[in-house]
Amino acid sequence: MEPHNTEEKIWLLSRRYGLSPLHRILLGHDGSMTALLELIVCHEVALTTIRQSVVPCPEEAAELLDVDAGEATNERDILIVRKNDRRPLIYARSYTPLSRLKPEFKTDLMRADIPIGRIMQKYRIEARREILDVGYLEQDRQLETLLGCTAPFLWRVYNIITEGKALITVKEFFPRAIVTYT
Repeated sequence: MEPHNTEEKIWLLSRRYGLSPLHRILLGHDGSMTALLELIVCHEVALTTIRQSVVPCPEEAAELLDVDAGEATNERDILIVRKNDRRPLIYARSYTPLSRLKPEFKTDLMRADIPIGRIMQKYRIEARREILDVGYLEQDRQLETLLGCTAPFLWRVYNIITEGKALITVKEFFPRAIVTYT
């Protein structure tokens, strides 16, 4: 039987894979991941942009954002790393429809190495995060390379919603071993 909501899915993953309370918090947290990671690893974190460009919105992201597939969208692949030693903590890909961005927000977003949460805080944008899905990934060579560790990985998909509309959709991956990074 399929879980009815994200919370139930997190509990199911926890029982199946023996996830710690910290894993469950990372999967279900609906606030700033940057701030949470700093508390977990006891270090400042930084953002490293792998790639950023304006692309036609892929169909899957368009459905999550409730926009037309093909609409001009900022696609951003990033790593959140510990600032002191650059150890990767999270890999994320986000899509942001340009039509929903205020000019100053767009400028900061396109500058690349500023976390989304910090941009939103800077402009006092009231928003909420809606966790849409979570999962467990047994192996992925590309993630192992990006995150500098071996699988498995946990992932989550969420929307950042403001003024009743999805502003950004994000898919994040983090190593199960993140609980040992303090």
